[in-house]
Amino acid sequence: MDGEITFGPRDAVSLASGNHEAIVIDVVTKNYRVKKVYVDQESAVDILFYRVFKELGLEDGQLTPVWTPLVGFTGPPINPEGMITLMVTVGQVPKCRTIPVNFVVVKQPSPYNVFLGRPALNALRAIPSSLHLSVKFPTPGGITEVHGDPEVARACYLAILRGQEKVVAHTTSLEPYTLGEEARQLGTLDEVEEFLLREDRPDQVLRIGASLPPEEKEGLKALLREYSRVFAWTVEDMFGIPTDLAVHHLNLDPRFQPVK
Repeated sequence: MDGEITFGPRDAVSLASGNHEAIVIDVVTKNYRVKKVYVDQESAVDILFYRVFKELGLEDGQLTPVWTPLVGFTGPPINPEGMITLMVTVGQVPKCRTIPVNFVVVKQPSPYNVFLGRPALNALRAIPSSLHLSVKFPTPGGITEVHGDPEVARACYLAILRGQEKVVAHTTSLEPYTLGEEARQLGTLDEVEEFLLREDRPDQVLRIGASLPPEEKEGLKALLREYSRVFAWTVEDMFGIPTDLAVHHLNLDPRFQPVK
């Protein structure tokens, strides 16, 4: 798993980075995709919140006692419920890593489900970038990059400001996961093939996954061709749209006159 990890001009910078959002990603553990995972470089421990612990189907008897309180977490020191080791997968097949993570389980309200602290990040040999809102780390398939979700990060941050951690925490944040499900989805690294959408419009070329099963591929082509006229390729294709359906409006202050 050799490879140089860099962030440079070719790496996309999220528009949300201007708002200094946190890096919030998804991970997989116990056959669930866990959302709202906060990448916390300042945390010396990896934290799993107790409500998520129970949603994963885990029992208190599986916890190892922890006698050291957590300091600087939510103010006063808190006593953890215990510790548990879970196998956690970060990234998507084929570029992913699965590592054991020693989670400290705490019973505290939080809009997040998991804090990935320095122990897990170091085990991954991960390099987070708050500017790019992503994390890079080596895998057997090469260097991979996991992007954060700025909308989720923003929602969690606002929940903390408004004191709604308990409300947000009760929303569903786990999805059943089947090993290799990413391989069945078209991703940016999959090979694609082009096909002509309409015979009378040689400029209308679409791309679909080359690895789709033949029957599924032909069915997709037939569906796209059946509804080919709903696609707008040029401004001229968008004639006759009623203004009660869509209209462009510039929200200008009427006190100021436009200047050419």
